Amino acid sequence: SSGINAEYGGGVEGEQEVLVDGTQSLLWDLTGWEERYPGTGAPPYTNAQLIRRVTPSAKVIIILRDPVSRIFSDYLYFTSSYGLHVNRSAETFDREVREEVGRFRGCLEVHTLSHCCHSSDNDPKMRVNLGVYVCYVRDWLEQFPRENFLAISLEDYSANQQTTLNRVYQFLGVSRPDQGDLATYLAQARNANKRSKKEESKGDMWLETEDYLREFYAPYNSELAGLLQDTRFLYPEKGRREKNT
Repeated sequence: SSGINAEYGGGVEGEQEVLVDGTQSLLWDLTGWEERYPGTGAPPYTNAQLIRRVTPSAKVIIILRDPVSRIFSDYLYFTSSYGLHVNRSAETFDREVREEVGRFRGCLEVHTLSHCCHSSDNDPKMRVNLGVYVCYVRDWLEQFPRENFLAISLEDYSANQQTTLNRVYQFLGVSRPDQGDLATYLAQARNANKRSKKEESKGDMWLETEDYLREFYAPYNSELAGLLQDTRFLYPEKGRREKNT
């Protein structure tokens, strides 16, 4: 890390230096493993194994969002940014997400969960597999001790950003920044990370779609909560329909 700081002119004498990588896809992306290792039933290695090999004392932070909210946000973002859909709508989302869930369930009839989560056949515009968090989190916990792993709920972070970040600083063993400066930065970042008016015009997913997805993800959320020993990762078993009654 000292080399990185020297290159960019960073680092203060006497302070601890920490090298951070924020590549989100490191959690899950093994695209193409089937071609590289034909005939294997599952990836012969994980990204967690590669990281541990080169950085055995690494600390891993993962922030997880309610998988039902995540997939709809994913749909809006990627279809808007990359033009993967011309006509985005709740109806289109419902149809395509049911097709992809059906394909994922079909995969599980002949392959392991690990194979299906990492399969290169997963639809890049409807990434149902990425919400099966337990599949990927398990990979990392098999390689790193629990004290080197911090799982954060996005819902908690959104509600208590400053408190959550102070947990992160403590986990990393680094000093906390000035709390006033941190609060100012977070306020600016919050305003920059809102849905655009165009995205808001698409509305929300259908209640029936939300119920369908909650039923699909529920057993995986239960496994995840058990693995992390944290009920926050159960996520709601019912969606807006229950809240509105």
